[in-house]
Order: sequence, then C-alpha cells, then structure tokens
Amino acid sequence: MGVASGISGQKKALVYTRNFSNRLIHWVTFFAVIVLMVTGYYIGYPTAIYGYGEAYDEFTMAYIRYFHFLGAMVLDVTLFIWFYLAFFSMYHKYWKEMIPTASTVFGAIRVARCYFTFEKPPFYRRFDPLDGLFFLLLIFLMVVQMLTGFHLYVQGLAPDYWWAQVIHFATDWLVPLLGGSQGVRLVHHMMEWVMLAGVIVHVYMQVAKTIMWQDGHIVQIVGGYKYRDVD
Repeated sequence: MGVASGISGQKKALVYTRNFSNRLIHWVTFFAVIVLMVTGYYIGYPTAIYGYGEAYDEFTMAYIRYFHFLGAMVLDVTLFIWFYLAFFSMYHKYWKEMIPTASTVFGAIRVARCYFTFEKPPFYRRFDPLDGLFFLLLIFLMVVQMLTGFHLYVQGLAPDYWWAQVIHFATDWLVPLLGGSQGVRLVHHMMEWVMLAGVIVHVYMQVAKTIMWQDGHIVQIVGGYKYRDVD
C-alpha cells in the first residue's frame, strides 16, 4: 500500500479494489453496450444511413443486425459470468453490496446528498451504496433487454429449430405481458434510451467523484487501485 498526497495536500493510500477479471468484465460490457446502442439505433431508424445502387445490392441492415447480434451474445455471456462471480467469486462476492436493504438505501441517500453538498462520503473499498443500487438497476435493464431481444430475434428463426424452441419457451410469456410482439419491440427500443441515460449518469458520477473527492474512481477501473485518505 503506497502513500501519496492529493492536490489538497491530504495524504492518501493506494487501496486495491478490483481484480483483473472484474475490470475486464467492466470493459467488455462497456464496449458491448456501445455496439448495441449504435447498431440498435440504426435498426430502429434505418433511414439514418442510405445505401447506394439497387436494393438487392445493399446489405447495410444485414451487417448492422449481424454486429447487433454479435454484441448481444458478448453481453449475454459476460452478464452470465458476472452473475456467477457475484455469488461465487473467491475474491469478492458483489451481490452483498447490491441488495436494497434499509442500510444500503439510507447509505445511498447519504452519498447522493454529498453530490449537492460537496461533503466527502465515507470511504467504500469497492463501490458505495448509491453505486450498488444504480448497478442493480442497470443489470435489471440489461436482463430486460436480453429477454426482449431474444424474443425479437427468434421471430426470424424456423419454429421447428431446437434453439428457437428454447427461446420461445424462455420468452413467449413476454407477449401477453407486454401486449403483443409490438409491445415487446417497443419496450426493447425504449429501454435503449433508458440504458443510454444510465450510462451517461454512471460516467458523470464516476468523473464527479474523481474530481471532487480525489479518490481515483476512474483510475481504479483501469489499474485496480483507488485512493483512501489517511491521517
């Protein structure tokens, strides 16, 4: 554990917070979400890019859908790995910091208040209660996108294909719940904008904490360390 001084002269200690697998999962998830947002926007608004020549020579939508499916598969696999590590990791079980108990809710309110008062919150080695609840919301949104996305995907498969039958079994309950396949598509499309807002808020929160409290929140997701004030 090294000791350094911040801009304010406050002595700070380096604390190891994130191992390599956790940082890798974060960045794979980040780039997969970016790919899905960009390609998903085109799928929802295909006139954003015009092709050239005859229609039968234009494969823009096919290419965009291919990369959308590829990004979805990467995100789904990464999400399953994250769930496994959240409960069974030998390094740290993250689920304990994301359950919305009374303690975490009040802790999240306290941290949220610090963004307005500029008062520094208590040190949290990995992520604070507000981040924990926010990550829980983002994961819920990713699960919604995964289920609705699979249902939209399966409609282009032959119904007797075994993989299609598995997806139908797992996602067909969404149809009556959301008012038909168009409702599934609408939810999938609207959640893209909610996810985009969530990503923007997440980045803002981490940058704000890094600037206001000089804890190195941005640095930790690259190198695995952040700073803690020491006497």
